[in-house]
Amino acid sequence: MDIAEFEELLAGGENDTVEFKLDAPRYPDIANRLCGFANGAGGYLILGVEDKSWRVVGVKNPSEAKDLLLQAGRYCKPALPIEPETLDYHGKKVLIVSVPPNDGRLYQSGGQFLVRRGTHTIPMEAEEIERFFHRRGSLSWELRPVPFATLDDLDPEQVREYAELRQSGRRQNDDLPRLLLKTGAAAEDGAVIRPTNAGLLLFGRDPHEFLMQAETVCVLFGDSLGARRFLDRRIFHGTIRDQIEQAEAFLQRHMIMAGRIEGFSRIDEPEYPIGALREAVVNALVHRDYSLSGEAVRIFFYLDRVEVHSPGLLVPGIRLDELQHGASASRPRNPTLANILRELPGGYMERLGTGISFMINQMRAAGHPEPAFDERGEFVVTFRKANASRQSAPPPPIAPEAVKMTAQNLTAQSLRQACALEYIQQQGAITNREYRELTGVSESTAMRDLEALVEQGTLRASGYRRSRKYLR
Repeated sequence: MDIAEFEELLAGGENDTVEFKLDAPRYPDIANRLCGFANGAGGYLILGVEDKSWRVVGVKNPSEAKDLLLQAGRYCKPALPIEPETLDYHGKKVLIVSVPPNDGRLYQSGGQFLVRRGTHTIPMEAEEIERFFHRRGSLSWELRPVPFATLDDLDPEQVREYAELRQSGRRQNDDLPRLLLKTGAAAEDGAVIRPTNAGLLLFGRDPHEFLMQAETVCVLFGDSLGARRFLDRRIFHGTIRDQIEQAEAFLQRHMIMAGRIEGFSRIDEPEYPIGALREAVVNALVHRDYSLSGEAVRIFFYLDRVEVHSPGLLVPGIRLDELQHGASASRPRNPTLANILRELPGGYMERLGTGISFMINQMRAAGHPEPAFDERGEFVVTFRKANASRQSAPPPPIAPEAVKMTAQNLTAQSLRQACALEYIQQQGAITNREYRELTGVSESTAMRDLEALVEQGTLRASGYRRSRKYLR
């Protein structure tokens, strides 16, 4: 790290990725801080800076402090390999430890799993630990038996259809309960056989009755921001197959068909290649993190793009940059869902492992920009029209006059919301305080405006009270 980078960290003060210490405390205390960074977004632990005034005073004994830091890294379980760096800042020695973002492993210190929250390092709650293991695949949400559900909650016709496909040509066929157990669609819960989460999602009469997050929200907007009231909004329930077909029908219903004449025939071409959109919907529903209760797959159809939002981040081991180039290895989060769906008619998983490349190629062939893949607290695939490709340069500062030009005849509230949506496109999220600074309204008005966007499906909220953030 050079002096300019160090001064930039100093100017920002302590936050969720930076902590200052005057000198090295006991190595277990240092280990706690390192562990908190390692279980989250990573960060910097900097010794030789007062944590209240951020004044650089230097470390008294850099060699001893470095040994303590290395000892603290070994104290973490698993051991955290760190390389303390010494920086000479105007004659004062500062020690800097850079901890990378979480790599899929869960670190502990002193028997606790810790995480950085704001400027504090705190123990992770049981639900956070469970979600962590779900995300990395150590715990299987899809194979859990569903409490209170019975095999009568599965559609017998769909189960028989699957059984006939799977057992075709075999000399000895399993009875239905045994087949469901073998494939992971059911599990023993004491003396009772119950459907698993995967079984309900694939064959349930009404999965939403037990799994409130098993839904797809589709919204059609009449503009490019989502500031105006939606033109159409549907919430689809049912099995994964039901939701795929309903979402595809929604997209096709609202897609413009452009006609061209070839010879004596008229050929209709859809606004977007429907195969690419369908693949994104299938991936969202099969690979989403279902352990996140209260979250839904969301599909937004704007004037210039279609966005498919899938709850959860990428499975550890899959890198976003590799995904952008279609070079990432296949690692399904929910292998039971993927495997059974591949055996069912409909061609839902015929591109298992090659879906990203298929979407890219489909968009190229249609003359559109390649789809963009992003992580914004969830996984988002964006399809843009040929004349709406992204600019490589960063977006210009918000110009309220420009927003008003594109939002003529909107109400005062909609104009404020349009400014907020522009802000989120640039910054990734907005808080109540930032909304007030942007628009000049009161705290209660800001909350009403933002919560209205959440209610209509344009935004989603994360956190509570003053820490509440609003994201796409």
